[in-house]
Amino acid sequence: MSEFINNNQARVDSLYDFCFQLIKGAKGTDLIKKHQSAIDQLTPNDIVLVVHRLVEANVPMEDLKLGINKALNVFHKAIQNHPKAQVSPKHFLGIMMQENDELDTRLKEIKPLAKSINSLKDGKELAAEMSLLKSKIQALSEMDKHYQRKENIFFPYFENQFPEYKCLGVMWSIHDDIRRVQKQLVTELQSSFIDLKLINKLLGDLFFFMYAIISREEYLLFPVAVNAVSDELWDEMNKQSYEIGFSFIETPEIVKTNKKSVKKESDMKGEELDMDQLGDTVLNFETGLMTLKQAMMLFNHLPVDITMIDENDRVCFFSNPKERFFPRSKAIIGRTVQNCHPPESVHVVVDLVNAFKSGEKDSESFWIQMKGRFILIQYFALRDEDNAYKGCIEVGQDITDIRKLDGEKRLMD
Repeated sequence: MSEFINNNQARVDSLYDFCFQLIKGAKGTDLIKKHQSAIDQLTPNDIVLVVHRLVEANVPMEDLKLGINKALNVFHKAIQNHPKAQVSPKHFLGIMMQENDELDTRLKEIKPLAKSINSLKDGKELAAEMSLLKSKIQALSEMDKHYQRKENIFFPYFENQFPEYKCLGVMWSIHDDIRRVQKQLVTELQSSFIDLKLINKLLGDLFFFMYAIISREEYLLFPVAVNAVSDELWDEMNKQSYEIGFSFIETPEIVKTNKKSVKKESDMKGEELDMDQLGDTVLNFETGLMTLKQAMMLFNHLPVDITMIDENDRVCFFSNPKERFFPRSKAIIGRTVQNCHPPESVHVVVDLVNAFKSGEKDSESFWIQMKGRFILIQYFALRDEDNAYKGCIEVGQDITDIRKLDGEKRLMD
């Protein structure tokens, strides 16, 4: 089986077969023996390629995540033989790794509390420990900025630079697992009825998911990405990170990489317009004239989030209001709308876009509760004068206060 050492494709094929058969229920010991040579010689790039193929094989997400967990347990020693990405602390990935270190510190602080609640019998002491544990679990929500920067900034650029990118969907699904478990855990910790068995399970799940992301970032995804993405794009990712923010660390200074790289056309998505040159360009609408600068002010001062996709399902525009409900970055320009959503909910997007394209629907509305506010999200198909589908827009609006309106108001306060 020595051909695996120098034959990347044969090695990837072997690892794919190992993972696929493991997911289908084959006996692990037999599979390991059959594919041992490929396992011993695997690289981070191999794992990224294998997961991409598994996603393309339409393996159900829950089965896929479970199978990958089992496979990575087998691959652990071989993966650890490869170094982490070697980058400066100010590099986009260096910042992400600092956040992981801070998360690890906080998880280690929680472990003694998790043990303590299982040994305390006194009601007051237990209540105090539960309250402290709840506050520390709530504080972990700061890590969501890390996940949001990945989903909205890093993922789009990696997709653009690395064709076998579909492992990102699996990571996004685990991000959502973390959000779900953390929310449920906080609810249980503040409940008047203490279910220690459930709390212990949720704590175990939260630790597992968070450490799984740290490991897969630092030993698999980041080493592949550092060679796949150009230096200028890492600088751009750092710039775009400031709107979302950072997890547990002080806001870093923007530091450009020292290396120079040639910018390809595929790297250019999401670049800012030169408003000094184009801001006074007059746009001739049917109902009036407006400069480009005025049009941008109009969009950004409307009390709504607006995102537009074209007829090819690619994001082509989003407004930049003062208060935003959902994270957006320039990295999503040119990204397919399907890739802008986590795997578990993407079918809703696909069904809606297909209904717009077929003419079955012209609009659809959804509403959600988020951070104590009531958010209305509406979708509208765009059609030209011949009724041909040209894309759609998403309009999000906080209608919490609008729902409270009653009677009339005819005078200014």
